[in-house]
Amino acid sequence: MNLTDSAYIALRDEILTGRIPGDTLWSDREIAQRMNLSRTPVREAIQRLAADGLVEVKPRRGTRVLPLRTDDVREIHQIAKALELEAALLLANREDRDLRAVEKAVDDMDAALKREDRDEWVEADTRFHREIVDNCGNRRLAELYHSHRSLTDRARYFSLHLRPLPIRSAEEHRAMYDALVARDTALLSQLYHDHWNRTTQELLDLVRRHANVMPVKASSREETK
Repeated sequence: MNLTDSAYIALRDEILTGRIPGDTLWSDREIAQRMNLSRTPVREAIQRLAADGLVEVKPRRGTRVLPLRTDDVREIHQIAKALELEAALLLANREDRDLRAVEKAVDDMDAALKREDRDEWVEADTRFHREIVDNCGNRRLAELYHSHRSLTDRARYFSLHLRPLPIRSAEEHRAMYDALVARDTALLSQLYHDHWNRTTQELLDLVRRHANVMPVKASSREETK
């Protein structure tokens, strides 16, 4: 992994998990110091994050971390639901499919809930969705899905410690897996619609209530104004 990749992954993780809050402005120097890297790989990583829709580069001012907005959550979930449902239907009908990784993700979600380990649960949840898309047999669909993944991951991390334990969500994932195994595409489609519609509304409610009370860090340039 080169320095740009390292900077991109580290910065992306900081933003997704809220350690770098939304609606804050950072200079290249501040980010480089935070990542313990030189400015060149940091600048290249920032360009990739801008393409992901996580930051905005403001000439001569710095990099603004974009806030999590209800419109973003709604729109990205509509896209993700459409793409992943198509992937799930393709996977259900594949003759050469292998669902072991999907099953393991479901089992890991259940195990994480028993330990009340939210971080492990969200990691398993992410694997569940990724495995379905990556194994659907449509490479372009998977690439398009992953190009929007940062925003859906950000919303998931944002809600992680604001909502009750995701027991219902785990049950819905188990039901979707069972429908995949049974190749019951009608049931699978209904389960996907119900799950995504419910979780989207839940996230929208949380963003409306909590997005504007997250801690804010101004850059040193802003602090001296």
